[in-house]
Amino acid sequence: MLTFIPFYFGFLYTMLALAVVVFVALQFITVAYGMTYNNRWGISINSKLGWWLMETPVFLAMIIIYSISLKMGLKPFNIVTSFILLLFLLHYGQRSFVFPLLMKGGSKMPLSVVFSGIFFNFCNAFMQGCWLFIVCPGDKYQISWFWSPQFIIGTAIFFFGMTVNLHSDRIIRKLRKSKDDNNYYLPKGFLFDKINSSNYFGELLEWLGFAILTWSFAGFVFFCWAFANLVPRAKAVYNRYYKFFGDGFMKPKRWKIFPYIY
Repeated sequence: MLTFIPFYFGFLYTMLALAVVVFVALQFITVAYGMTYNNRWGISINSKLGWWLMETPVFLAMIIIYSISLKMGLKPFNIVTSFILLLFLLHYGQRSFVFPLLMKGGSKMPLSVVFSGIFFNFCNAFMQGCWLFIVCPGDKYQISWFWSPQFIIGTAIFFFGMTVNLHSDRIIRKLRKSKDDNNYYLPKGFLFDKINSSNYFGELLEWLGFAILTWSFAGFVFFCWAFANLVPRAKAVYNRYYKFFGDGFMKPKRWKIFPYIY
């Protein structure tokens, strides 16, 4: 354990530095999936399968780390960290097993994108799982954590963000007339009249809330990665909508992801 902890925090700092690199790189590179898909990124597979392959590993890896920790006695059962795990799995359970089944159209996703997503998700499971079930101080998450300001505020932000994310995804799905419809439509209503990528805005709020409710460096690094990926993605989607719908897309004023800011 004495040698693992320095390695673990070194890994966190490395991931934080990589998040900065990714954020800068994505200002110049548009990742090819969804409405920005192109066939220049190599072999592609159906997006439903791609999403399942990307998201399932982190769901399973977190459960495995949790189980190993309990079995090996690395940390005793803790109701707070177990509840935090449930919050994490609530998001990734929906992303792994529900979201792909609800998708309409026959869009494709490059395997290169799938594999990069799998790699990050394993890294994230290592960051979050090791913190919660191996590394965190034994007195960090006592039962009193449930009524701490960090937990109350963070959990409220997490569920608000999840609600925004899920409802925004539902609005986008309903725009397509059938499961075979591959066209793209301009979402309207709810937060879309102000925030072009309100689904990404909601997901960012989720992981900001998670970082706050865990009050951990690991949670902060995950939020930074979400920011590094979703903010440039929102810019790419904004530009693609403008290409599709022209000047009419700009009325009323839509922000890319942060209302009245960006």
